[in-house]
Amino acid sequence: MIETNLIKIINNAYFIGGSPCSGKSTIAEQLSLNYDLEYLNIDDYEQEHIGKASPEQHPIMYKWSQMSWNEIWMRSVEKQVEEEFEFYRERFPMILDELRRFEIDSRFILESAALLPELLKNLNLDKNRVIYLIPSKKFQIKHYSKRNFKDGILEQCNQPETAFKNWMDRDHHFGRKVKKQAKDLGYKVIDVDGKRTIEENIKLVERHFRLSTKKQFGLA
Repeated sequence: MIETNLIKIINNAYFIGGSPCSGKSTIAEQLSLNYDLEYLNIDDYEQEHIGKASPEQHPIMYKWSQMSWNEIWMRSVEKQVEEEFEFYRERFPMILDELRRFEIDSRFILESAALLPELLKNLNLDKNRVIYLIPSKKFQIKHYSKRNFKDGILEQCNQPETAFKNWMDRDHHFGRKVKKQAKDLGYKVIDVDGKRTIEENIKLVERHFRLSTKKQFGLA
């Protein structure tokens, strides 16, 4: 049972989920600036959360903490996707703990792949406060290839090209499952394939969250 104060905090939040390289961080950060919202990037806390994992309560999180990048990426893609969902299920109570630090009247926006539709469903959120961004595989690979941190990870793998392929396949299949789950639960999904600019996607999210209307009437 979620306590009353946390429910009030959650009801003032906007949630952006989906898979990596879809523009979640860029959009959340820009909306936070436009509408004076606090911005919480859940991924900033991932290593801290992994450090708190115990083998009894968080078996998948703990397992990942003991694995090398080579061990992580050279598993079957199906196994990776299955464990990624379980990883986020184990981690979700830690994310709720991060939200408890906000004041009841705080207005904030948070984003992460960790915000699975099945987990947000249990919070009974207004559907206009939740959205999912899912990139096409081509868009995902194009933008992942520009991220410098990937090279340091792949250097630790025995077969870098295979590891990167598995990594991209995992994120693609993860995104497909998140998209289906989100649609089945009635959440808004935006497909990101490069046909719209990031500014246009920001506008789509803004309208879904009804932020422009709130600002117009002095409610933001």
